[in-house]
Amino acid sequence: MNQAMADLASAANLDRFTGDPTAYLASYDLTAEEVRAIRERDVLALWTMGVQPYIMRAFQRRTGIPDPDFVQALAGRHYNERA
Repeated sequence: MNQAMADLASAANLDRFTGDPTAYLASYDLTAEEVRAIRERDVLALWTMGVQPYIMRAFQRRTGIPDPDFVQALAGRHYNERA
């Protein structure tokens, strides 16, 4: 997951993801739930699955998740308490 999300730093990869997230994610070894969480930009699920926080924040900004939505999804969560 971390690699698939970090690779969106490339404009070409971000364009591929934006155009067809499922096709972009098919080239990574991900579970169906990981694909769903990335495709749907499910911040809480990604956090719970252990996405590295800096990668998660970059993903949030690159994919247009509004700051209030990002903060609300993680309200009350702490890094050392992740599943």
